[in-house]
Amino acid sequence: MRIEPSEYERLRSWFSHMVPKVFPSDLLNPDTHPTAVLDRMAVKTPAKARSGLGMAIGDVVEFTSDWPASDVTACDHELSQSGLPTLSEVRARFSKLVQRVVRRGHIKSNDEFYALRNAVEQQGATSAGLRQLLEAYEARTQS
Repeated sequence: MRIEPSEYERLRSWFSHMVPKVFPSDLLNPDTHPTAVLDRMAVKTPAKARSGLGMAIGDVVEFTSDWPASDVTACDHELSQSGLPTLSEVRARFSKLVQRVVRRGHIKSNDEFYALRNAVEQQGATSAGLRQLLEAYEARTQS
């Protein structure tokens, strides 16, 4: 998911809100907390922080893919009350990115690669076309 500079803070807040919902609390400490890592990265290289945030959001979408509808609805309400995009909105944006890559027929960036990889992991065996796009991108970037 590509993150524009103008939307970084809002999506960073969204991610920060979602971290405790998808990561075990015993893994979260001031040095390793994903938001703290992003913040340290943003000081030195904001573009890398935006890219990292996009990949991390893709991971959250993947981690929540098997949530029951009631949990998604509750999370959507909580996020909306906080003035943040809902999980459903972020999932739709993630899906649109995947659809755009599929229509184009090739992957243009690492962000797109990770979005497709996450989609493959969610869809399993029904994603042969996506796997081909991933393999072609990996072959291009390794040569």
